[in-house]
Amino acid sequence: MEEVLRRFTEVSTDPYTSLTKWKEQTGKKIIGSFPMRIPEEIIHASGMLPVVMWRGNEAVTMGHSYVHNFNCGLTRSFIDDAVRDKLTFMDGMIFCRSCLQAEEIPSTIELNAPPRHFLYLYLPPLYPGSAFRDFFIHEMKRMKESLEEWSGQEITKESLENSIAIYDKNRSLLKKVYELRKKKPGTIKAREMLAIVHSSMLMDKEEHSRLLESLLPELEGRKEITDDKISVIIAGALCQTPHTAILDLIEEAGMVIVDDDIYIGSRYFANEIHSSGDPLEALADRNMKKLPPDPTMGDWKTLWTDYMVDKVRENKVQGIITLLIKYCPPHLCYYPDIRRRFVEEGIPEIMLEVEHEVVSIEQIRTRLMAFIEVIRGGV
Repeated sequence: MEEVLRRFTEVSTDPYTSLTKWKEQTGKKIIGSFPMRIPEEIIHASGMLPVVMWRGNEAVTMGHSYVHNFNCGLTRSFIDDAVRDKLTFMDGMIFCRSCLQAEEIPSTIELNAPPRHFLYLYLPPLYPGSAFRDFFIHEMKRMKESLEEWSGQEITKESLENSIAIYDKNRSLLKKVYELRKKKPGTIKAREMLAIVHSSMLMDKEEHSRLLESLLPELEGRKEITDDKISVIIAGALCQTPHTAILDLIEEAGMVIVDDDIYIGSRYFANEIHSSGDPLEALADRNMKKLPPDPTMGDWKTLWTDYMVDKVRENKVQGIITLLIKYCPPHLCYYPDIRRRFVEEGIPEIMLEVEHEVVSIEQIRTRLMAFIEVIRGGV
Protein backbone atom coordinates (compact mmCIF):
# COMPACT_ATOMS: atom_id res chain seq x y z
CA MET A 1 0.00 0.00 0.00
CA GLU A 2 2.73 2.45 0.95
CA GLU A 3 4.57 1.76 -2.32
CA VAL A 4 1.45 2.55 -4.37
CA LEU A 5 0.75 5.75 -2.43
CA ARG A 6 4.40 6.72 -2.82
CA ARG A 7 4.12 6.20 -6.58
CA PHE A 8 1.01 8.39 -6.77
CA THR A 9 2.71 11.08 -4.69
CA GLU A 10 5.85 11.06 -6.84
CA VAL A 11 3.80 11.58 -10.00
CA SER A 12 1.69 14.32 -8.41
CA THR A 13 4.57 16.29 -6.90
CA ASP A 14 7.02 15.90 -9.79
CA PRO A 15 5.11 15.28 -13.03
CA TYR A 16 8.00 16.66 -15.09
CA THR A 17 10.33 13.78 -14.18
CA SER A 18 7.61 11.12 -14.20
CA LEU A 19 6.29 12.06 -17.64
CA THR A 20 9.73 12.44 -19.16
CA LYS A 21 10.62 8.91 -17.97
CA TRP A 22 7.30 7.54 -19.25
CA LYS A 23 7.91 9.07 -22.66
CA GLU A 24 11.44 7.63 -22.85
CA GLN A 25 10.19 4.17 -21.85
CA THR A 26 7.17 4.03 -24.20
CA GLY A 27 8.22 6.23 -27.12
CA LYS A 28 4.70 7.67 -27.16
CA LYS A 29 3.60 11.29 -27.44
CA ILE A 30 2.15 13.39 -24.62
CA ILE A 31 -0.65 15.93 -25.09
CA GLY A 32 -1.41 18.53 -22.43
CA SER A 33 -5.10 19.37 -22.07
CA PHE A 34 -6.54 22.36 -20.27
CA PRO A 35 -8.52 21.48 -17.10
CA MET A 36 -12.18 20.65 -16.74
CA ARG A 37 -13.81 20.06 -20.13
CA ILE A 38 -11.54 18.55 -22.80
CA PRO A 39 -12.44 14.87 -23.42
CA GLU A 40 -9.20 13.04 -22.73
CA GLU A 41 -10.64 9.86 -24.22
CA ILE A 42 -10.21 11.20 -27.77
CA ILE A 43 -6.50 11.85 -27.17
CA HIS A 44 -6.13 8.40 -25.61
CA ALA A 45 -7.82 6.76 -28.59
CA SER A 46 -5.23 8.38 -30.87
CA GLY A 47 -2.46 6.42 -29.12
CA MET A 48 -1.13 9.41 -27.17
CA LEU A 49 -1.16 10.18 -23.46
CA PRO A 50 -3.43 13.02 -22.31
CA VAL A 51 -2.30 14.88 -19.20
CA VAL A 52 -4.26 17.63 -17.49
CA MET A 53 -2.29 20.89 -17.28
CA TRP A 54 -1.16 21.70 -13.77
CA ARG A 55 0.11 24.41 -11.48
CA GLY A 56 3.91 24.16 -11.32
CA ASN A 57 5.90 23.48 -8.16
CA GLU A 58 8.08 26.59 -8.30
CA ALA A 59 7.48 30.31 -7.82
CA VAL A 60 6.64 32.26 -10.99
CA THR A 61 9.62 34.17 -12.40
CA MET A 62 9.90 34.69 -16.19
CA GLY A 63 6.18 34.16 -16.55
CA HIS A 64 5.43 37.60 -15.13
CA SER A 65 6.92 39.07 -18.31
CA TYR A 66 4.15 37.40 -20.29
CA VAL A 67 1.07 37.43 -18.05
CA HIS A 68 -0.41 39.80 -15.47
CA ASN A 69 0.50 39.12 -11.86
CA PHE A 70 -3.19 39.42 -10.94
CA ASN A 71 -4.00 36.26 -12.90
CA CYS A 72 -4.70 33.02 -11.05
CA GLY A 73 -1.87 30.70 -10.05
CA LEU A 74 -2.63 28.13 -12.74
CA THR A 75 -2.39 30.54 -15.68
CA ARG A 76 0.72 32.29 -14.38
CA SER A 77 2.49 29.10 -13.35
CA PHE A 78 1.76 27.18 -16.55
CA ILE A 79 2.94 30.03 -18.76
CA ASP A 80 6.03 30.38 -16.57
CA ASP A 81 6.84 26.68 -17.01
CA ALA A 82 6.30 26.94 -20.77
CA VAL A 83 8.55 29.95 -21.40
CA ARG A 84 11.24 28.39 -19.18
CA ASP A 85 11.21 25.28 -21.43
CA LYS A 86 10.05 23.00 -18.62
CA LEU A 87 7.22 21.59 -20.75
CA THR A 88 9.15 20.52 -23.84
CA PHE A 89 8.20 16.89 -23.18
CA MET A 90 4.65 17.83 -24.21
CA ASP A 91 4.29 17.13 -27.92
CA GLY A 92 1.02 19.01 -28.13
CA MET A 93 -1.40 21.15 -26.16
CA ILE A 94 -5.16 21.50 -26.40
CA PHE A 95 -6.92 24.49 -24.87
CA CYS A 96 -10.49 25.61 -24.38
CA ARG A 97 -12.18 28.64 -22.91
CA SER A 98 -13.28 28.32 -19.30
CA CYS A 99 -12.78 31.88 -18.05
CA LEU A 100 -11.33 35.22 -19.18
CA GLN A 101 -7.90 34.42 -17.78
CA ALA A 102 -7.83 31.07 -19.53
CA GLU A 103 -8.32 32.84 -22.85
CA GLU A 104 -4.91 34.47 -22.44
CA ILE A 105 -2.97 31.21 -22.24
CA PRO A 106 -3.36 29.82 -25.79
CA SER A 107 -2.17 32.93 -27.63
CA THR A 108 0.67 33.48 -25.15
CA ILE A 109 1.85 29.88 -25.55
CA GLU A 110 1.43 29.92 -29.33
CA LEU A 111 3.52 33.09 -29.66
CA ASN A 112 6.26 32.34 -27.14
CA ALA A 113 6.54 28.58 -26.55
CA PRO A 114 4.54 26.76 -29.24
CA PRO A 115 4.32 22.95 -29.00
CA ARG A 116 4.52 20.78 -32.11
CA HIS A 117 0.75 20.36 -32.12
CA PHE A 118 -1.60 23.12 -31.00
CA LEU A 119 -5.41 23.18 -30.91
CA TYR A 120 -7.99 25.55 -29.46
CA LEU A 121 -11.52 24.27 -28.92
CA TYR A 122 -14.58 26.53 -28.79
CA LEU A 123 -16.59 24.55 -26.26
CA PRO A 124 -20.10 25.95 -25.76
CA PRO A 125 -21.71 26.99 -22.46
CA LEU A 126 -24.56 25.06 -20.88
CA TYR A 127 -27.37 27.16 -22.30
CA PRO A 128 -30.73 25.52 -23.02
CA GLY A 129 -31.30 24.07 -26.48
CA SER A 130 -29.88 21.31 -28.65
CA ALA A 131 -27.71 23.70 -30.65
CA PHE A 132 -25.12 23.84 -27.88
CA ARG A 133 -24.84 20.05 -27.66
CA ASP A 134 -24.59 19.86 -31.45
CA PHE A 135 -21.80 22.42 -31.45
CA PHE A 136 -19.93 20.48 -28.77
CA ILE A 137 -20.10 17.38 -30.98
CA HIS A 138 -18.85 19.47 -33.91
CA GLU A 139 -15.83 20.55 -31.86
CA MET A 140 -15.16 16.94 -30.82
CA LYS A 141 -15.11 15.93 -34.48
CA ARG A 142 -12.69 18.74 -35.23
CA MET A 143 -10.48 17.61 -32.35
CA LYS A 144 -10.62 14.02 -33.58
CA GLU A 145 -9.68 14.96 -37.15
CA SER A 146 -6.84 17.21 -35.96
CA LEU A 147 -5.34 14.44 -33.82
CA GLU A 148 -5.73 11.86 -36.58
CA GLU A 149 -3.95 14.07 -39.09
CA TRP A 150 -1.10 14.86 -36.73
CA SER A 151 -0.63 11.40 -35.17
CA GLY A 152 -1.19 9.47 -38.38
CA GLN A 153 -3.50 7.09 -36.50
CA GLU A 154 -7.20 6.78 -37.24
CA ILE A 155 -9.50 7.11 -34.24
CA THR A 156 -12.08 4.43 -34.94
CA LYS A 157 -15.42 3.97 -33.20
CA GLU A 158 -13.99 0.85 -31.57
CA SER A 159 -10.82 2.53 -30.31
CA LEU A 160 -12.82 5.43 -28.89
CA GLU A 161 -15.27 3.10 -27.19
CA ASN A 162 -12.32 1.20 -25.70
CA SER A 163 -10.81 4.43 -24.38
CA ILE A 164 -14.15 5.44 -22.87
CA ALA A 165 -14.36 2.05 -21.13
CA ILE A 166 -10.82 2.49 -19.73
CA TYR A 167 -11.63 5.95 -18.42
CA ASP A 168 -14.97 4.83 -17.01
CA LYS A 169 -13.23 2.05 -15.09
CA ASN A 170 -10.80 4.53 -13.59
CA ARG A 171 -13.63 6.88 -12.66
CA SER A 172 -15.44 3.97 -11.01
CA LEU A 173 -12.36 3.03 -8.97
CA LEU A 174 -11.81 6.63 -7.85
CA LYS A 175 -15.44 6.75 -6.79
CA LYS A 176 -14.89 3.63 -4.66
CA VAL A 177 -11.97 5.30 -2.91
CA TYR A 178 -14.21 8.28 -2.13
CA GLU A 179 -17.00 6.04 -0.88
CA LEU A 180 -14.49 4.34 1.41
CA ARG A 181 -13.44 7.71 2.86
CA LYS A 182 -17.09 8.57 3.52
CA LYS A 183 -17.71 5.20 5.14
CA LYS A 184 -14.55 5.30 7.27
CA PRO A 185 -13.58 8.95 7.85
CA GLY A 186 -9.91 9.50 8.48
CA THR A 187 -8.94 6.31 6.67
CA ILE A 188 -7.31 8.30 3.88
CA LYS A 189 -5.40 11.48 4.58
CA ALA A 190 -6.28 14.54 2.52
CA ARG A 191 -2.84 14.74 0.88
CA GLU A 192 -3.10 11.04 -0.05
CA MET A 193 -6.48 11.60 -1.69
CA LEU A 194 -5.12 14.57 -3.60
CA ALA A 195 -2.20 12.48 -4.87
CA ILE A 196 -4.51 9.63 -5.89
CA VAL A 197 -6.73 11.88 -8.01
CA HIS A 198 -4.01 14.15 -9.36
CA SER A 199 -1.85 11.22 -10.47
CA SER A 200 -4.84 9.90 -12.42
CA MET A 201 -4.69 13.09 -14.50
CA LEU A 202 -1.01 12.47 -15.29
CA MET A 203 -0.60 8.71 -15.69
CA ASP A 204 -1.60 6.08 -18.19
CA LYS A 205 -5.13 5.26 -17.05
CA GLU A 206 -4.73 1.49 -17.27
CA GLU A 207 -1.62 1.59 -15.07
CA HIS A 208 -3.37 3.91 -12.62
CA SER A 209 -6.39 1.59 -12.45
CA ARG A 210 -4.19 -1.46 -11.79
CA LEU A 211 -2.54 0.39 -8.91
CA LEU A 212 -5.92 1.48 -7.55
CA GLU A 213 -7.21 -2.11 -7.68
CA SER A 214 -4.24 -3.24 -5.57
CA LEU A 215 -4.65 -0.27 -3.21
CA LEU A 216 -8.36 -0.52 -2.42
CA PRO A 217 -8.25 -3.77 -0.36
CA GLU A 218 -5.37 -2.34 1.68
CA LEU A 219 -7.23 0.91 2.33
CA GLU A 220 -10.27 -1.04 3.46
CA GLY A 221 -8.08 -2.65 6.11
CA ARG A 222 -7.17 0.70 7.64
CA LYS A 223 -8.92 1.64 10.85
CA GLU A 224 -11.32 4.56 11.00
CA ILE A 225 -9.69 7.51 12.77
CA THR A 226 -12.15 10.09 14.03
CA ASP A 227 -11.20 10.74 17.70
CA ASP A 228 -14.05 13.20 18.12
CA LYS A 229 -12.83 15.17 15.13
CA ILE A 230 -14.94 17.79 13.35
CA SER A 231 -16.24 16.43 10.01
CA VAL A 232 -15.93 18.84 7.08
CA ILE A 233 -16.10 19.13 3.31
CA ILE A 234 -13.60 21.17 1.31
CA ALA A 235 -14.90 23.06 -1.72
CA GLY A 236 -13.57 25.35 -4.43
CA ALA A 237 -10.12 25.10 -6.10
CA LEU A 238 -11.85 24.84 -9.46
CA CYS A 239 -8.77 24.26 -11.65
CA GLN A 240 -5.63 23.97 -9.60
CA THR A 241 -4.23 21.77 -6.86
CA PRO A 242 -4.69 22.99 -3.28
CA HIS A 243 -1.57 23.33 -1.14
CA THR A 244 -0.95 20.07 0.70
CA ALA A 245 0.29 22.13 3.65
CA ILE A 246 -3.21 23.57 4.04
CA LEU A 247 -4.78 20.12 3.82
CA ASP A 248 -2.40 18.95 6.54
CA LEU A 249 -3.31 21.95 8.71
CA ILE A 250 -7.00 21.12 8.45
CA GLU A 251 -6.36 17.64 9.82
CA GLU A 252 -3.81 18.74 12.40
CA ALA A 253 -6.30 21.30 13.74
CA GLY A 254 -8.71 18.50 14.64
CA MET A 255 -10.88 18.06 11.55
CA VAL A 256 -11.46 15.16 9.19
CA ILE A 257 -12.32 15.67 5.51
CA VAL A 258 -15.21 13.39 4.59
CA ASP A 259 -15.84 14.59 1.01
CA ASP A 260 -14.94 17.43 -1.34
CA ASP A 261 -16.17 19.56 -4.19
CA ILE A 262 -12.88 20.44 -5.88
CA TYR A 263 -11.68 19.77 -9.42
CA ILE A 264 -8.64 17.71 -8.40
CA GLY A 265 -11.06 15.66 -6.39
CA SER A 266 -14.64 14.50 -6.90
CA ARG A 267 -15.33 16.84 -9.82
CA TYR A 268 -12.71 15.18 -12.01
CA PHE A 269 -14.32 11.73 -12.08
CA ALA A 270 -17.98 12.74 -11.79
CA ASN A 271 -20.38 11.27 -14.36
CA GLU A 272 -19.37 8.02 -16.00
CA ILE A 273 -20.33 7.48 -19.64
CA HIS A 274 -21.24 3.85 -20.41
CA SER A 275 -21.55 4.54 -24.13
CA SER A 276 -23.89 2.34 -26.16
CA GLY A 277 -24.26 4.52 -29.26
CA ASP A 278 -22.15 7.15 -30.95
CA PRO A 279 -19.12 7.63 -28.66
CA LEU A 280 -18.75 11.31 -29.59
CA GLU A 281 -22.35 11.94 -28.59
CA ALA A 282 -21.73 10.06 -25.34
CA LEU A 283 -18.71 12.27 -24.61
CA ALA A 284 -20.77 15.35 -25.37
CA ASP A 285 -23.54 14.22 -23.04
CA ARG A 286 -21.07 13.72 -20.18
CA ASN A 287 -19.48 17.11 -20.71
CA MET A 288 -22.83 18.88 -21.04
CA LYS A 289 -24.15 17.59 -17.71
CA LYS A 290 -25.10 20.29 -15.22
CA LEU A 291 -23.82 18.52 -12.11
CA PRO A 292 -21.48 19.26 -10.51
CA PRO A 293 -22.40 22.92 -11.18
CA ASP A 294 -19.74 24.87 -13.06
CA PRO A 295 -19.74 28.66 -12.53
CA THR A 296 -17.79 29.12 -15.79
CA MET A 297 -20.52 27.61 -17.97
CA GLY A 298 -23.32 30.17 -17.86
CA ASP A 299 -25.91 27.80 -16.38
CA TRP A 300 -28.10 30.13 -14.35
CA LYS A 301 -30.71 27.51 -13.38
CA THR A 302 -28.53 24.91 -11.61
CA LEU A 303 -27.51 26.55 -8.36
CA TRP A 304 -24.14 25.73 -6.85
CA THR A 305 -25.65 26.74 -3.50
CA ASP A 306 -28.27 23.94 -3.68
CA TYR A 307 -25.60 21.44 -4.69
CA MET A 308 -23.38 22.31 -1.73
CA VAL A 309 -26.21 22.29 0.81
CA ASP A 310 -27.30 18.86 -0.46
CA LYS A 311 -23.70 17.61 -0.15
CA VAL A 312 -23.54 18.78 3.47
CA ARG A 313 -26.78 17.01 4.31
CA GLU A 314 -25.82 13.85 2.44
CA ASN A 315 -22.52 13.55 4.30
CA LYS A 316 -23.88 14.84 7.64
CA VAL A 317 -20.80 17.00 8.13
CA GLN A 318 -20.39 19.81 10.64
CA GLY A 319 -18.89 22.45 8.38
CA ILE A 320 -17.43 23.51 5.04
CA ILE A 321 -14.00 24.91 4.23
CA THR A 322 -13.96 26.95 1.03
CA LEU A 323 -10.62 27.14 -0.80
CA LEU A 324 -10.98 30.23 -2.95
CA ILE A 325 -8.16 30.62 -5.44
CA LYS A 326 -6.97 34.22 -5.45
CA TYR A 327 -7.95 36.05 -8.67
CA CYS A 328 -10.46 33.36 -9.71
CA PRO A 329 -13.35 35.50 -11.07
CA PRO A 330 -15.90 32.68 -11.55
CA HIS A 331 -15.61 31.61 -7.92
CA LEU A 332 -15.19 35.15 -6.57
CA CYS A 333 -18.39 36.30 -8.27
CA TYR A 334 -20.36 33.30 -7.02
CA TYR A 335 -19.02 33.18 -3.47
CA PRO A 336 -21.23 35.90 -1.88
CA ASP A 337 -24.33 33.92 -2.91
CA ILE A 338 -22.82 30.71 -1.52
CA ARG A 339 -21.91 32.42 1.75
CA ARG A 340 -25.36 33.92 2.14
CA ARG A 341 -27.02 30.53 1.62
CA PHE A 342 -24.78 28.84 4.20
CA VAL A 343 -25.73 31.51 6.74
CA GLU A 344 -29.43 31.00 5.97
CA GLU A 345 -29.08 27.23 6.42
CA GLY A 346 -27.02 27.57 9.61
CA ILE A 347 -24.06 25.74 8.06
CA PRO A 348 -20.68 26.77 9.54
CA GLU A 349 -18.28 27.79 6.77
CA ILE A 350 -14.87 29.40 6.50
CA MET A 351 -13.28 30.80 3.36
CA LEU A 352 -9.51 30.51 2.90
CA GLU A 353 -8.13 32.59 0.04
CA VAL A 354 -5.16 30.66 -1.33
CA GLU A 355 -2.51 31.46 -3.90
CA HIS A 356 0.13 29.69 -5.98
CA GLU A 357 2.88 31.28 -3.93
CA VAL A 358 3.53 30.70 -0.23
CA VAL A 359 0.61 31.51 2.04
CA SER A 360 0.67 32.46 5.71
CA ILE A 361 0.43 29.05 7.33
CA GLU A 362 0.23 30.34 10.89
CA GLN A 363 -2.57 32.75 10.02
CA ILE A 364 -4.52 29.89 8.44
CA ARG A 365 -3.88 27.72 11.48
CA THR A 366 -5.31 30.43 13.76
CA ARG A 367 -8.40 30.84 11.60
CA LEU A 368 -8.99 27.09 11.48
CA MET A 369 -8.76 26.81 15.27
CA ALA A 370 -11.27 29.65 15.59
CA PHE A 371 -13.55 27.86 13.11
CA ILE A 372 -13.48 24.74 15.26
CA GLU A 373 -14.43 26.80 18.32
CA VAL A 374 -17.37 28.27 16.42
CA ILE A 375 -18.61 24.79 15.49
CA ARG A 376 -18.12 23.31 18.96
CA GLY A 377 -19.66 26.33 20.64
CA GLY A 378 -22.54 26.59 18.19
CA VAL A 379 -21.77 30.29 17.70
